[in-house]
Amino acid sequence: MSSYADRLSALREQLKRDRLDGFVVPLTDEHMSEYVGAYAQRLAWLTGFQGSAGSAVVLSSEAAIFTDGRYTLQVRQQVSADQWQYVSVPGTSMASWLGEHAPDGGRIGYDAWLHTRAWVEEAKKALAEKGAELVAVDTNPVDSVWPDRPAPSDATLSVQDDAAAGRTSAAKRAEIAEWLSARKADAVVLSALDSIAWAFNVRGNDVSHTPVALAYAIVNADGTADLFVSPEKITDAVRQHLGNAIRLHDRAAFAPALKGFAGKRVAADPERAVAAIFDSLDAGGAKILSLRDPVVLAKALKNPAEIAGHKSAQARDGAALVRFLKWFEETAPAGQLTEMSAADKLREFRDQTGVLKDLSFDTISATGPNGAIPHYKVTDESSLPIESGQLYLVDSGGQYADGTTDVTRVMPVGEPTPR
Repeated sequence: MSSYADRLSALREQLKRDRLDGFVVPLTDEHMSEYVGAYAQRLAWLTGFQGSAGSAVVLSSEAAIFTDGRYTLQVRQQVSADQWQYVSVPGTSMASWLGEHAPDGGRIGYDAWLHTRAWVEEAKKALAEKGAELVAVDTNPVDSVWPDRPAPSDATLSVQDDAAAGRTSAAKRAEIAEWLSARKADAVVLSALDSIAWAFNVRGNDVSHTPVALAYAIVNADGTADLFVSPEKITDAVRQHLGNAIRLHDRAAFAPALKGFAGKRVAADPERAVAAIFDSLDAGGAKILSLRDPVVLAKALKNPAEIAGHKSAQARDGAALVRFLKWFEETAPAGQLTEMSAADKLREFRDQTGVLKDLSFDTISATGPNGAIPHYKVTDESSLPIESGQLYLVDSGGQYADGTTDVTRVMPVGEPTPR
């Protein structure tokens, strides 16, 4: 489908086949991630919106895209006003908009693997006032009309050395087991990808700029764990690292496994675990404890090895950035640079460290009017020339094995005026 209008039309036809009067399209994945893999970029495919936060609702005769103040300019540049209404959040929530615009008695579809239970309850309440209902779909209709949808990444996992992690996975799982014991719980579901990376001392390459792997985990009160990940992603080195206390399962076995906790007390994070996880635990007869993921606080408390690694990463990355700033100050006034070429040069300086794994996000390289766009992403089409008398904004960072960086600087091009 060559145009976004064609894609929207195809989705509406699919909704008719599915006997739905509308569908909700969030920008997230099954792990409530901020950054998602290419296979989960449904909102971008459908609308053209390239921001890192947003959602959409498609009804039979109207459609709306919801973004916050960071994307007020960007959404209007990337998404056609002919097909989409622009709705600003949190001024208007998606649930309240649905309550006002859904047809009386309508059936609005949603993918339970892409929303929290709290959102589902809010939307159901808003729709009930119009006699409409929220319907969980078995197959996401966007996927049904996305002909060249990428497959989930098959990149293999890697081991985060204990020396860099500062603690073994066994020690971390023992701490989680103590947390479970204190709450008289039998197990906890870990669905946030960064929590799994931390708890098992593994890393991945399944999401751009984020060293995580697509997986789920259940940690038990005895310190053992079940890790659900596609088998082809596990190398012999990772298998040896995980050891016998961690049972490996195919990622597809996760949902059925959740139904095997009848009578057991199972913790799950209502902010990080999607509605489908709670639904499956309920269906299996588990007693659900809605508690914050125990990794969140533990991961935030850095040990000496992590602190040392962070300092090393900052010093290394800072040196690369200083080299770039000096180069920019000397080169930019000649008027030969563009936003794209400057971003490429900064990547080159980071690459020269010899240990760069990836950027930590798409470099925000902006001048002129683009400098006013929060979270601006430079492309070949949007890249502007960097001209004398302007300001140049660069917000960038690097991913290293020992730490992640994120730094913003604004540079004058040439001699700045007093103003």
